[in-house]
Amino acid sequence: MPVKPMRISPSAMSNIQEIFDSVADYTGSVKSVKKLQTEFFRTFELLSRIPKSGKQIGNGRRQVFCRHYRIVYREYDDRVEIITVIHSRRKYPLLSS
Repeated sequence: MPVKPMRISPSAMSNIQEIFDSVADYTGSVKSVKKLQTEFFRTFELLSRIPKSGKQIGNGRRQVFCRHYRIVYREYDDRVEIITVIHSRRKYPLLSS
């Protein structure tokens, strides 16, 4: 099965950076952040290889979980795009007020 290129949306990249900053602040450990980075990027790699592995959640979106984080993505003909990454306790889709 061919590997599809992975794209991380700007908002998802911002989410990921916020998560890493939060983990660093909470744990005080760079090692914890690096471990989470590795787990996220392994998940992204798996999605590029097996994009249909996530659960369908509507409107062409799928989700998978990595630790306590929900990774929402969409498969296109030519790529897989990460839409957002949020803590699993947060509701998705995020509703604007």
